[in-house]
Amino acid sequence: MKISDVHYAEPPHKEFEDYADKLSRYSSLAAELQQADAGAEIVERVSEELRSAMDRFDRLVRGAGPSADEPDDLEAIRALRPAGVRRMTDRVPTDYRERWRGSFLGRGAGCTLGATVEFWSVEQMENWSRQFGEAYPPTDFFQYTRSPGQPRYIVGNHSDLTRGSMAYIPVDDDTVYTLIGLLTLENFGPGFTHEQQAALWQRNFTLTSPTNGSWGAYWGERTMLLNLAEGVPAEQAGTLRNPNIQSIAAWTRADAWGYAAPGWPEKAAELAYRDSSINHRRNGVYGTMYMAASVAAAFCVDDPVEALRIGLQEIPETSLLADALRWAFDVAPEVEGYRDAARLVHERYGRMFEGHAINNALYVTFGILLGGRDFTKVVGETVAMGFDNDCTGATAASITGAVIGESNVPAHWREPFRNRMQNYLVDEPELIDVDELADRFRAQAERLTAIGEAVA
Repeated sequence: MKISDVHYAEPPHKEFEDYADKLSRYSSLAAELQQADAGAEIVERVSEELRSAMDRFDRLVRGAGPSADEPDDLEAIRALRPAGVRRMTDRVPTDYRERWRGSFLGRGAGCTLGATVEFWSVEQMENWSRQFGEAYPPTDFFQYTRSPGQPRYIVGNHSDLTRGSMAYIPVDDDTVYTLIGLLTLENFGPGFTHEQQAALWQRNFTLTSPTNGSWGAYWGERTMLLNLAEGVPAEQAGTLRNPNIQSIAAWTRADAWGYAAPGWPEKAAELAYRDSSINHRRNGVYGTMYMAASVAAAFCVDDPVEALRIGLQEIPETSLLADALRWAFDVAPEVEGYRDAARLVHERYGRMFEGHAINNALYVTFGILLGGRDFTKVVGETVAMGFDNDCTGATAASITGAVIGESNVPAHWREPFRNRMQNYLVDEPELIDVDELADRFRAQAERLTAIGEAVA
């Protein structure tokens, strides 16, 4: 299957947004003209029709189910993989800790850089950088943020993201998701169930902060938690009324599985499948498997591009994601930088949701193809492409960091964190020592892979 063969109806987002804006203002106007009750009746009728449309879409999408090319079952997924490197734990070097710290601190750097300009267009980011005399693509954290006093993720603030103002890896769902993966393994082991996973998430994710109103989960993860709160069973809660089943979100949770299975991409992909299938399907799941396997492979190779190629071997070669990734490798020689990459992705996948697993996976892939072992170039080029660029920056940096190790990650990307990360999960303190996390992940790697001294 080729993604170019898939028909995308042009989504009338702008028209929807225009109608919603005008309806809101009409409602206010009606109240001002002493017609509030009649206005409220109209709003309720429109809301009922929107709820009905949502349910119809939900039934349509859920009814589509898996296909022969894109199955949901793990064994069927594995049957469609190309030949590949499934396990190479005998090649895991003795510097697991060095590589893990390069990956984890790198992930924090990429996430922090991208969070300042998340979902900004290329032009917006270029103008922002030009205004403040910043290099672009960025070569360091941004000096300014647009909303310095605004809360972020329950315990943080937007100013924490800026150069000179941070004192730890600033809180973000894309870093906290790595921690929830660790907690899952520590509490339930690698055979965790969706029911166990759901209970852990419910205990740890506060949907809304009681002090500043910020959220701890978005998109399909928030939908899942709200469904669970209403009593929907775990096997249905993640996909019911969830239009994000092929989104990027699941693969922002992928790193934990690569950390726990260094040198074992097949096992990392299996754990990623077990995790992501709670609230994703098809390419949303494959994206998680691809990234987890790439992280696992990164511990054993000297080139992050090789890690990506090994990761690609763990997903169905018939899937839309695999087709897109093969295309990225094919066109890479003509891509000279972030502008070319963004243009090509927009031309080929312009109608796709900007938080989709496929287009964002392409940005990670292009970023690594452009930067190779040059950490700053990988992170800068990836974030500069746009879309969900705290996620893409984090993952590209994580894979590259695991290949090159902490000592080859430039100091200005890691020293401002002072060896700590900020967290909002209930089961962990607000500030966590990175060395403690290194020990905990090493314990999981030893437990899972039985590679002993290789991860000491």
